[in-house]
Amino acid sequence: MRKFSVINLSITAALLSGCALFSPAYNKPVIEQPTTTRSGIAIESSDVDLSKMEWWKKVNDPILNQLMILALTNNAQIQTAHGNIMQAQASLKAAQYSWLPTLSGLGGGFVGGNFLTDVNSSYTPGAITSSGFNGAFGGFLPSYSFNVFANISQTKLAKATLDMQRAAYNATRLTIINQISNGYFTLLAQKKQLIVQQQQIDDAKELRRLEAIQVQKGAADLADLISYDQTIAGYEANLPSIENSIAQTENAIKVLINQNPGPIITDGSIDKLNIESIIPANIPSSVLKNRPDIIQAEDSLKIANANIAVANSKFFPSINITGFAGGMTEALSTLLNMSTGIWTIVGVASMPIIDAATYEQVDAAEGGYYAQYYSYINTVKSAFQNVDNNLTNKANMDKVYNKTYQSYQLADANYKINLVQYNVGNAAMTNVLQAKISLDGANLNLIQAKAQQLTAVSQVFDALAVGYAAESELSKPKKIK
Repeated sequence: MRKFSVINLSITAALLSGCALFSPAYNKPVIEQPTTTRSGIAIESSDVDLSKMEWWKKVNDPILNQLMILALTNNAQIQTAHGNIMQAQASLKAAQYSWLPTLSGLGGGFVGGNFLTDVNSSYTPGAITSSGFNGAFGGFLPSYSFNVFANISQTKLAKATLDMQRAAYNATRLTIINQISNGYFTLLAQKKQLIVQQQQIDDAKELRRLEAIQVQKGAADLADLISYDQTIAGYEANLPSIENSIAQTENAIKVLINQNPGPIITDGSIDKLNIESIIPANIPSSVLKNRPDIIQAEDSLKIANANIAVANSKFFPSINITGFAGGMTEALSTLLNMSTGIWTIVGVASMPIIDAATYEQVDAAEGGYYAQYYSYINTVKSAFQNVDNNLTNKANMDKVYNKTYQSYQLADANYKINLVQYNVGNAAMTNVLQAKISLDGANLNLIQAKAQQLTAVSQVFDALAVGYAAESELSKPKKIK
């Protein structure tokens, strides 16, 4: 008996190890990672996990923090991703439960009769006698159907699918974080732009009023007034566009937090947002493997590998065992008093001998794996490109902002000089207003440069996959009422 068990174990082990011939072992593709970015930031060999870092809190804006909480809690896309995870979890359990037998209740009745003829006597039409019978049966119908290799492969496939749905959920959170931060930065810039644009209009109108006085005195040309009117009209034409942009940005943010369109109250100013030293000095190499898109690409590769196993599992026998245990009576009237107990067991094993379609399905699965293999490599390389592009863009936007700020400071110095000269009687008020209008224009340019810089910061954190695992308890699936 012991010898028989050893033989069984050996055969089982051989079969399971031989499965590798039909289900190739999964090996993650090895891809050389860059050691530095174009902007000079080093990529360190480190397992630091930035996915849990709430980078937006470093900006020190309470409204942004509140919007982020609302988005991670209520966003419909995130909840949809949660639903996909729940579905994948159920599919995995279903695959795991496929190892268990099923048990069904069975009951029924029957009625029938037979026709008796006397073949030895002369046939007389209508001389046929009949006897009837009826009965009932009831009991349990256990059944067990399994293909060891198919069950294993289906479980691996369901596990990889669940992992991919989790990665898709994280990717959705990362996208929402990026959209909320970008939307909020844009909104602050637009509101500040509206204020400065209105101030520029007021300054231009005041300059025009003073010039009109000079025209009345004959000290200025009427053509100057027409030029001022043209300038003012151009400034005023910007107002509806800015107001429209504010409305669209607010509505977009409202949708992200799963609320109806409407205004958003903001207490802060784009000038007060703190982004100094917010970007890490060095990038841990774990960032690249923690990006949800890379995880999704690898999970797709695992699914393709599992599909090969599923296709090959059809070459292994499927075993079906069923039976019946219960009672039977010869009369329906005694249904609750079964007179006969019976049981049966039936076992069937089957496997394909000639099935050309199955071979083609295996080839198709292998082709799918081949495609996913290079899709994974392309995703990783694209991720390297994305990180490098956004860090380079951030460095260049810093340069643009610094030069724009320098221009603003020069315009501000010119305005202050003219104001001092006016106060001591060495300059006209028109010179002061012209300098102020120029300062307003420089301020508008500075607002735009600041918005681009903030957007670049958000895009860097999106490329580095920072923050998607933060406050995960806020986005638990909601019950549908």
